[in-house]
Amino acid sequence: MYKLGESVIVTERNKDKTERHQVGVIIKQRKIKKQPFYDILLETRSAWIMLNTARSNRTFINRTLSEKLCESEDIVATVPYKYLVNEELLPFIDS
Repeated sequence: MYKLGESVIVTERNKDKTERHQVGVIIKQRKIKKQPFYDILLETRSAWIMLNTARSNRTFINRTLSEKLCESEDIVATVPYKYLVNEELLPFIDS
């Protein structure tokens, strides 16, 4: 389970089977029927809501890339999560 403020890689699979990867930060987490879902603020300042790690979805948290790149700190999100929380500037997103 990911923590608030943790960097993750979000993968979006297009219709032609190409994949696009983006770096984001977990800004909210919830559990529905014991399944964790996350709201993610991307570096482009757009947001995805209700994502999980299921690869069967078109857009998902890429657990493999997140472990390799984010947890090893090779890639760090540029979203100033702590600053946004302290200044109460996080976007209000709710599903």
